[in-house]
Amino acid sequence: MGSRVNDAPTPLTRMKTLEAAEAAEDFTRYLSQVLLHRESFQIVKGGVPCAYLIPTGEHGCSSHELAADLASAEITVQDRHALAAALHRGRKALKPLKNPWG
Repeated sequence: MGSRVNDAPTPLTRMKTLEAAEAAEDFTRYLSQVLLHRESFQIVKGGVPCAYLIPTGEHGCSSHELAADLASAEITVQDRHALAAALHRGRKALKPLKNPWG
């Protein structure tokens, strides 16, 4: 499978950058911009991205699309191992799903 091609802008490509201190100082204003105008923000601290503020219902891709993109990506073996280890740690951190019917 090849990677997905989509030229339409996504919330991540239209994203504005916002310093963490500024976001904290006027969070409700930025949240309103997300809710009312569907704007997206990348929150950075000291120039390092640390969070995203995006409208709900919009996402980057499904797990299957991610797997297809990763399969075609040119990344080193070391990076592949690091990604696998990070996914493993993330899965361990998740709470087990509960059966809603019993």
